[in-house]
Amino acid sequence: MLIKLTEKLYFIAGERKGMFPFCHGLLVNADIKVLIDSSFGRSRLEPIQAFGNVDVIINTHYHPDHTYGNRLFPNAKIWAHHLDAPALFSREVFLTYTGLNRIENRISLEDQFPGRFAKRHVARVLSDGELLDFGGISLQVVHLPGHTPGHIGFYQSDEGILFSSDIDLSPFGPWYGNARSDLEDFIVSIRKVANFNPRVLVTSHTGIIVDRIPERVKVYEEIIEKRDERILNALSAEKSMTELVNMKLISKRFSEPEEIARFFEQVMLEKHLERLISQGKVVSKANGYYKVCF
Repeated sequence: MLIKLTEKLYFIAGERKGMFPFCHGLLVNADIKVLIDSSFGRSRLEPIQAFGNVDVIINTHYHPDHTYGNRLFPNAKIWAHHLDAPALFSREVFLTYTGLNRIENRISLEDQFPGRFAKRHVARVLSDGELLDFGGISLQVVHLPGHTPGHIGFYQSDEGILFSSDIDLSPFGPWYGNARSDLEDFIVSIRKVANFNPRVLVTSHTGIIVDRIPERVKVYEEIIEKRDERILNALSAEKSMTELVNMKLISKRFSEPEEIARFFEQVMLEKHLERLISQGKVVSKANGYYKVCF
């Protein structure tokens, strides 16, 4: 469950191999004891507590598969990037940032994540490049927007370890299905990860990566271009958004609850279409349909 990366830094493997609604994360066992993200699952609680009380939880972003475990550490202070902090404990802000307010009358976040929006606050907001000294180990904040506006990772320069959170190099590829996700920012952030050229890359859902890191980062970025190509091929004949969503051009399949999965698919398609329209490759027609320009 816990893997020692350095003398004071441990990898925490989440339940279900770190798949939603869980994640992998880090434990900093120093003068200040820190968790980076918290949704590892209850079975991980005892080994974490064996190191002593957790002083700080740093949430890499506001998504519940990274923050839901915060409730298990009620005395820990919460830190987050200033752009994501407002969505951590406000249902209204969360719905706006995700875009789920478009379908909120038909979903219940409380059923999926009871107590998700308990009254709490972010004690410290973080910014790109900050060096956080926990006593015997320091981590640099690395702003990696795109997945969310305030999505962050951490770099431990002494050992060349980069924690890239949801830039996870998964076979699915980059995920930008929230209203405030940004496709172009995501591309820049992927290249930022590559520029660190880490010796070890740790991610929230794929885990520890030590081999072929530059090649795997490149393949991960190329998935975005392949999605563009699938959309362009689909639009050789004009199609509506509903028709495009039904084709599952990005997700391949819809998980439950399907309504939310379809919503995320539509948001990602909208971001691709905005990109392709700006490049002059797709036109949005007056009847609400889309078609390639060539």
